[in-house]
Amino acid sequence: MTSVAVFIDYENTRFGAREVFGDPQRDPYTFGHVKPLRLALLLKQLGEKIDPARKLTAVYVYRGRPGPKSGPRAQAGSARQIDAWESQPLVSVRSRPLRYQPTAWSMGKPTAWRAEEKGIDVLMALDIAIGARDSHYDVAVVMSADSDLAPAIEVALEAGKRVETAMWWSPDHPHRKMRIPGQRLWNHQLDANRFAQVRDDTDYSPRP
Repeated sequence: MTSVAVFIDYENTRFGAREVFGDPQRDPYTFGHVKPLRLALLLKQLGEKIDPARKLTAVYVYRGRPGPKSGPRAQAGSARQIDAWESQPLVSVRSRPLRYQPTAWSMGKPTAWRAEEKGIDVLMALDIAIGARDSHYDVAVVMSADSDLAPAIEVALEAGKRVETAMWWSPDHPHRKMRIPGQRLWNHQLDANRFAQVRDDTDYSPRP
């Protein structure tokens, strides 16, 4: 058996899908969401052409956690979505609170905020590197376009693990693949048909 762990940078994945397959100005905010377990199973299956013994053993999802400045509906929707993910086997969610930067002021006080993820890439990199060192997996599939993960991938390769990357792809959006100097990484280019297999149009926000 070849154990496969899938690491999903969720916001990178969601916004990437919106950019590649949709119209960010017109699509509903739910467009771009995916079902992590279904995506992980797809990535496991795509590698069976060269290794039929692959078995999915872990799915790690990394995302920011909304705070009060995002509003109660966003907080409740995020919590319900995470609960739905973690109710499925193999899925673990790794999150950190979003940080907020003021974008507008009135009478010297901030009135609008921009949410930012902080530390998510560090969490993901640590899990990839430590998981390789401790042999928690044989194959890591990394769903992210964040080049900051390159050092962690190098650690995994040096530990003798196989690393694959995955990205959304269309002829109109030929994104650059993640590259590691001196290494050849197998990249899964997921087109619109693949996205349709894993998309999640559920609105997890509570009704007003």
